[in-house]
Amino acid sequence: MTAPPPLWQAHTAPSYDSTMTTRCTALLAEIGADPKRRQAIFSDPRDLHRELFASFAPPNHGEYAGAYRGTAGTSLANRRISADSQMEPGNQYEFCLPGEVPARMDQLLQQTRELIGDESTDDFGKLIALTYTFCWFGKIHPFLDGNGHVQRAIFAAMATEFGYPLSARFAIHPRPYDRLLASALEIFTRAPIGGENGELGLVAEYLAFFLDGPFNAPRKHVGTVSPYA
Repeated sequence: MTAPPPLWQAHTAPSYDSTMTTRCTALLAEIGADPKRRQAIFSDPRDLHRELFASFAPPNHGEYAGAYRGTAGTSLANRRISADSQMEPGNQYEFCLPGEVPARMDQLLQQTRELIGDESTDDFGKLIALTYTFCWFGKIHPFLDGNGHVQRAIFAAMATEFGYPLSARFAIHPRPYDRLLASALEIFTRAPIGGENGELGLVAEYLAFFLDGPFNAPRKHVGTVSPYA
């Protein structure tokens, strides 16, 4: 009987934190300075995932770094993943099924490029665009592990393309948030099919705190209705 492929939690590797701090500090600086680096991330985040996590992949499973769940012919073809619920302790909720991941990622990346190219959008619309990509990437959860780092790198690249400075509160590593944003993301992920975008405002309210520029000031509200609903 064939043994199942191993589980993978990259953060358990020796020197993980120090290695990722170095890599992600350099990455964030490159995102801010290099338009080609940003475009490469929007084009195919699998390359970035491989760059960050290949050294932590288990022996004989190099596909864990840089391949999507649902990739045919790999051990990731049927890998389902779940997360512990913040709202229902002791329970879990599931991300997108593996068979949906490659097509959903192609669609999301195309939408992201279109959102970045829309010059008619105001600051609120751009915040919602950032939130849209952030939330859908999280719901899809394309990689077996390390999704949050790539998610935050895409956020940083989008914000920079929009001309928004990142707050000193933001980092790709370590994760700069915990249960509050995790709860909002869970609400989005578990929303009824077709109702997800109605929850973008809740996440946007939190993500705005990672941006300076027009968001570094008191505001009445972020908004409760999404233009993408």
